[in-house]
Amino acid sequence: MDLTKREFLSVTAMSAAAAVLGPRYAAAEDAVRIGFFGPLTEAFAGLGKEAKKGADFAVKQANAAGGIGGRKIELVAYDDRGNRTEAVAVSRKMIEQDKVVAIVDGSLSLTSIAAAQVINDARVPMIVAYSNAVNVVRGNEYVFRWASVADVQGWVMGHHAIQERGYKRFAILMQDEEYGRGIVNGAEQALKKLGGEVLFKKAFAPSEREFRAMLTQIKSQEVDAVLMSGFGPQLTAVGRQGTEMGVFPKAQFYVGCDLNEIDWFNGIGENGDGTIGTLEFIAPTEHPFTKQFMTDFQKEYGDQVIQHEAGLAYDATRLMIDAIKRGGVDREGIRKALGETKAFMNLSGVEVSFSELREPFLPLALGQWDRASKQIKLLKFVKDPALIDPRPWYQYYK
Repeated sequence: MDLTKREFLSVTAMSAAAAVLGPRYAAAEDAVRIGFFGPLTEAFAGLGKEAKKGADFAVKQANAAGGIGGRKIELVAYDDRGNRTEAVAVSRKMIEQDKVVAIVDGSLSLTSIAAAQVINDARVPMIVAYSNAVNVVRGNEYVFRWASVADVQGWVMGHHAIQERGYKRFAILMQDEEYGRGIVNGAEQALKKLGGEVLFKKAFAPSEREFRAMLTQIKSQEVDAVLMSGFGPQLTAVGRQGTEMGVFPKAQFYVGCDLNEIDWFNGIGENGDGTIGTLEFIAPTEHPFTKQFMTDFQKEYGDQVIQHEAGLAYDATRLMIDAIKRGGVDREGIRKALGETKAFMNLSGVEVSFSELREPFLPLALGQWDRASKQIKLLKFVKDPALIDPRPWYQYYK
């Protein structure tokens, strides 16, 4: 059919516009939709917002490189407010209404546990970015984890403290929820195995910020090291209060992966020097991929600190996009591709493999806080399978 002059000019204009818009994608309705949920408001909003930054950035980079087979990737994100009921509701919405092909979980352990069963029952593949609780993945064949099992962090702490530092006398501070209990379980099992003595142990609520009474008791015991589980604000409070009271650095302070959160960087001040964390990635490395990521991420967001949740969600989203490329835009194909992942390089430039339980053999970075440079400096990567294997810890959870 012949075009009128007006129709010809209209088509020509649209073609010219398309030519300057960058990568050519299929129509918007043909975008590959990946779901995301996390606490974007309320008490834990800082964690969810950081995770979304990482996921957004991975999608932006992938789209700039042509998307998936020429199709644009769309991140469909929802706020679960750190609430289990809301996490279930938004998971159903992503699956039933938005028709996502896969999901990246940017939420906490308790909300993730609640959502995981719904997502698994719907046979939608999901990667858990930073939730460490065993029961998020356990029994859910469509759920994979990128972070470590919490117990592994404590296990590595205990081995380093005794085998590499020669410490014998310990105090333990435990945040009383599944993530915190997991880290402490791993630490206690290591101390029991290696002959360490626990002279003080105290549980505290995730809302706790005042630790001076506990630290007074710890100081009287003259321990060699304090092992602690907790979120960023709690670790920062103990690091600051313990230094002011003279507990640290006389006693070595060990903490989990939440050392790499903005609460510590902004709140620790001149305190906490020498604190050691068991980290799931560490940004200050010499690997070219890491250095380029830091440059690009800082340019995008202006952040000088690549926080724990942002880094893990970035990697989890990269892995999901890679699995979609390998498995096709099909939920079952994506699940199969994730299960067949033999190795995937993380943000620190370290290769990560997976167990049959859909848990990663994730090398942990032992990082030490240096107050002078206000940086976490890499001590070493722990890659020994006997230390980072997630499988033995399933026996402690039913």
